[in-house]
Amino acid sequence: MILETLMSELHYIRDIEQAVLQKIRKDEKLINEIAETAYHGEDFDFALCKRMPLTRLTIVTYLLLRKYDEYKAKGIPDSIIFDTFRDVSLRAKLYYKKTGRVGITKGDVIWFRHIMNVVIFKIGALQFQPFEMIYLDEETIGEPYITFTKEQKVALPAGAPVINCHIQENADLSPQSVKASFQSAKRFFSAHFPAVQYKAFLCYSWLLYPPMVKNLSQRSNIKQFAANFSVIGSCNDSKQATEYLFGHETGKVLPANATSLQELAFEHIELFGFACGIIPI
Repeated sequence: MILETLMSELHYIRDIEQAVLQKIRKDEKLINEIAETAYHGEDFDFALCKRMPLTRLTIVTYLLLRKYDEYKAKGIPDSIIFDTFRDVSLRAKLYYKKTGRVGITKGDVIWFRHIMNVVIFKIGALQFQPFEMIYLDEETIGEPYITFTKEQKVALPAGAPVINCHIQENADLSPQSVKASFQSAKRFFSAHFPAVQYKAFLCYSWLLYPPMVKNLSQRSNIKQFAANFSVIGSCNDSKQATEYLFGHETGKVLPANATSLQELAFEHIELFGFACGIIPI
């Protein structure tokens, strides 16, 4: 894999592509040196987080050249590799739209650890990650958050192999796309991880929170997406929802061209929270 081919496959917008290429070509030796220790650090305090936004994006892009070979070594087809890598260009585009600058956030750097560890795959509309079942409850994290029944924890024990499901911003959640994504994911993990017997798809998300879902239209893609899951626990933590819907945690200002979901959250934030859902396999 060469840089020009990678850049073509990432589908960066023009300004972002030019800025990243210019920075790499200006001093590739320095970029390579920074890349060597970019993901060193404990508790997600990676060295790369301390760099400027453009440097963060440039280093992540540069590291994708190596990660391509690691994904290929696992037998992953190019179509899935590049779909997975385009999460970088998606987040770079969102950052550019929000700030007018080329780069990515510290949070993006931390999230991309999954790509750096070659443990996330974009398959159709959704991202999937081999995972071990975790319960975000007092027993696990040391403080009350979500409560799960003993029966549920016996049925799907902590540590059991599951496939963690992630939803990118602006993901196509039409029923047809979601169904195809789950079906393709089952085939993918059976083919590439045949030694593991996955017990369920797992999803922790505000999109599954029952009080919100109940108030959505029957035609809502979110409502139909949530219907795929059995919700096994929830809490009224609306932080993830308000960050997504408003770009911050409070939701005190309604955007000029607000969506119906933003209007619902603005008027009834008590309907929004966080939930854990599973789909048995």
